[in-house]
Amino acid sequence: MQADLADDECWCAALRLLDGGSCEWDANRLASRREAATLPVAQTDARRECVVRVVDRVSARSVVVYWCDPTSCRYGDQLWRAGVAKGRGRCALSGVAIDAGDAVYRPRSGRLRPVNAAAMMLASEVERVVPG
Repeated sequence: MQADLADDECWCAALRLLDGGSCEWDANRLASRREAATLPVAQTDARRECVVRVVDRVSARSVVVYWCDPTSCRYGDQLWRAGVAKGRGRCALSGVAIDAGDAVYRPRSGRLRPVNAAAMMLASEVERVVPG
């Protein structure tokens, strides 16, 4: 455990240097990572810290989304289409709960299934940030 904490402190120091000495990567962030590491996996938040932005509206039923998950993928201009939620989930844009039957946007699947294919955004949240 001590080696892991030392590695975290070194990593945070490196990030501080890259960020021009900003205090963003401070002891508070390190402390919260230590606390999260002690929780059982089932109690931690399943949502990853990813960046999601609606970039543009292409049509009444589709939008272009910027999606960046530092642990799995980055899509700079991913097309998402309107549809209906088949099951429960969480809005990638706002974190609000989604129920089956809600109007949502999902990544368009092509020949290859995108890594974030299971993600959804509530249509109401998309309309809030990019009015139709």
